[in-house]
Amino acid sequence: MSRNTLVAGLSLVVSLAGVMPASAEVYHYIDHKGRKIYVDRQSQIPPEFRGQTKRLKEESETLSQTERARRAQILQRLEAEKGVQGEIAAIEAEMASLEQRAKVQGNSVQIPVELRYIGKRKTVNLIVDTGATRTLLHKSTVTSLGAMLRPAGFAQVVGGARIPTNLMPVDGISFGPVDQGKSEVLVIEPSQNPGFDGLLGMDILGKLKYEIDMDRQVVIWHADRYRELARTRQELLARADGNQAQP
Repeated sequence: MSRNTLVAGLSLVVSLAGVMPASAEVYHYIDHKGRKIYVDRQSQIPPEFRGQTKRLKEESETLSQTERARRAQILQRLEAEKGVQGEIAAIEAEMASLEQRAKVQGNSVQIPVELRYIGKRKTVNLIVDTGATRTLLHKSTVTSLGAMLRPAGFAQVVGGARIPTNLMPVDGISFGPVDQGKSEVLVIEPSQNPGFDGLLGMDILGKLKYEIDMDRQVVIWHADRYRELARTRQELLARADGNQAQP
């Protein structure tokens, strides 16, 4: 084979390699609102729409300049949507951390509360009670902690009876995302078992902003922050919805 033939052959190979399309894939489907949604992976397509998926295989070197620009915009938007979805996921995780499951019976809201006392921990069920000035525990609840109680006079209960009370120091009280730290709680001995371990009173509740969602049976702590997150989430969802609706 002559040198000229070899050079010509190499030139042909290089020339052909130069027109081989760099393959990238974009998919689209029509959602329940009639919008054409573009994604760059089939796994991103909801199962109910996969049957009508159309594959758009980019042949980048053979597409028109206009079509290449349009496809580039689609892929850029897909990347932006991934960022928005990540922000939404982070916001939803923080919102979930501010919620605490509650047991709701009528107007009574009961939550689990962890007590810490000299290296010991115990979870008790307390009623969220805005009518109680102090957080209160039943004596039978704290006996297992071996707590040192200090007499604290008498308290008047429903019905007018007066019962003796004690004070108990605790190293910490925590519930949901809230950690109260060191505190003192009242301890009484009820005449009968009321079905809960005490009351979470205004000495703690008064320092917090919270809401109770009776339908979902959750207490939302740090309610101002929760509402701010909810607004931001709605804005991001609207942005993502608008991006997907673009052709």
